[in-house]
Amino acid sequence: GGASRPQYGTGGSWSLTSAGGGLGSNGSYGGYGTADDISVVQGARSLNLEPPLPLPGSRLNATYITNLLDSESKDSIEAMEYLENVRGLKRATLRKYGIGLANYSFPGDRGYEKAACITFPWNMKESDLAKQEELRGSQYEASSSTTRPSKAEPLKPDEAPKKDIYVTRRIKARALYQKAWQRLDPPGGGWGLFGLHTIPDDATEIVLTEGEYDAMAVSQATGRPAVSLPNGCRSLPVPVLPLLERFERIYLWMDNDLPGKEGSEQFAKKLGLNRCFVVHCPDAKDANEALLKNLDLDKYIQKASVVPHDRLLTFRDLREAVLHELLEPDMYKGVGLPSLPMFTDIIKGFRRGEMTVLTGPTGSGKVR
Repeated sequence: GGASRPQYGTGGSWSLTSAGGGLGSNGSYGGYGTADDISVVQGARSLNLEPPLPLPGSRLNATYITNLLDSESKDSIEAMEYLENVRGLKRATLRKYGIGLANYSFPGDRGYEKAACITFPWNMKESDLAKQEELRGSQYEASSSTTRPSKAEPLKPDEAPKKDIYVTRRIKARALYQKAWQRLDPPGGGWGLFGLHTIPDDATEIVLTEGEYDAMAVSQATGRPAVSLPNGCRSLPVPVLPLLERFERIYLWMDNDLPGKEGSEQFAKKLGLNRCFVVHCPDAKDANEALLKNLDLDKYIQKASVVPHDRLLTFRDLREAVLHELLEPDMYKGVGLPSLPMFTDIIKGFRRGEMTVLTGPTGSGKVR
C-alpha cells in the first residue's frame, strides 16, 4: 500500500514507486506486454490518473452533417450557397471532410445570440486519441484496438486484429454570417487536425494549410492529402505533433502575408526542417483563393522550397540588392581617396562593412 502517483514523461515513459519499496518499475507504454505480472502494470496505470478530456457526443457530428447536406431548411440552403458559390467547394468535398451545420450561441450586444454555424470536425483514430491521453497522464478506454494488451492473449489463427475506428476529438464551429464568432465544442477538449480522417494509411506526404477551406481546396483541386491547423497560422499545439510523425514530407501552405510567412518558418522548425517544404503562391492570398481563380494548385506545391537557413544566403536572396547596386552605383559611393583618384573612380571609395585588399606582383612597389 501507499503507492505514489505515476510520473509521466514527454515520450510516454512512466515510473512508479511504492512507499514500502516493494514495487519499483520503469519502462515504456510499449513494454506493457512483456511485464511479468500484467495485472500489476495495469493496476499501476489506473492509479490516480487524470480524467480524459471531454469529447463531443458520439452522433453529434453525424447530425450536423445531415443538417447541412440532407436538409432543405433555410439555413442549410444558404450555407450550401455560400460553400459552393463563395468558397467554390463541391458537395463531395464537403461530405468527405464531414462539414456540417449547427446552431451555437455567442455573446452579442443584447446578450447571447444564436447563430447558424459551419462545423469542422477533428476526427482521429481511437489509437491516436489514446496516445494523446497517455502523454498527458490519462487513460482512454478505446472500444477497438489494433494491438493486444499482453502476450498472455495472443491472436487465434482465424482471428484478425480489430480495425481502428475514428472518433471526433472536437468540433470547431464558425458562424455563417459573423466570421468572428467561433468556438470549440466541447470546451476544455483536446486538440486535433481538421481532415486527418481523410488521409490514407499509406500516405507519406501531406499538405498542411492555415484554414479549413484551404485544406479542402487543395484536396479538391489536386487530390493530395490535406489537413489544416487547429486554429490559425499560430496554432500547432504539442498534442498534434505525434499525428504528423509518420509523414516523410510536409508541405506548408500558409496565407500569403507576414503572419503566414512567420508561421511557416516556426512550424518547419517544430516539425523538422529536413522534411518541410514551404508553398509560395504570390498570385493568391491563400489556397482557397487560388482555387477560385482557377490556378494550378499542384504547380505551386511542386515548386515548394525548403525553409532557408537563418545564416545562409543564396543569389536569389541577393538578386534585387545586386541589381539595384548595378543600376544606381552613385547611391553606393563610399569615402574617396584624394591621393588615388583613378582608384577611387574604380571602387567608388571605401564603404562601411567592406574590406579592400591591395596587391600586386613582386617588385611593383607595393610598400611605397
